[in-house]
Amino acid sequence: MEQERVFEFEGNFDGHAALLLRQRVMSAETPRTILDFSHVENFDDSTLPLLTVNLVLLRRHGCAVTLRGLRDHQLRVLHHFGIEVATDGTVQVGVQAEQPFSD
Repeated sequence: MEQERVFEFEGNFDGHAALLLRQRVMSAETPRTILDFSHVENFDDSTLPLLTVNLVLLRRHGCAVTLRGLRDHQLRVLHHFGIEVATDGTVQVGVQAEQPFSD
């Protein structure tokens, strides 16, 4: 089994890309996932709630997650959704983000 999976995004990260991300990361059974947005030119902020759901689901499945390349604005919004991103990119899910929802 792979120990780490890296998903790199380029260009636009919109609703369609966020849905594809969910399909891909949930089917990748690795203990660590890296989501690299370093080459995204246009990040649609309306995808942040779906990204939050993806991060919570990955953590619930025991996967360590690292985010790269997000701007301060996206990190602040994720923080408001209960997602803490450390300076090294590791993700911690806060208590409020752990509230039940169906996956």
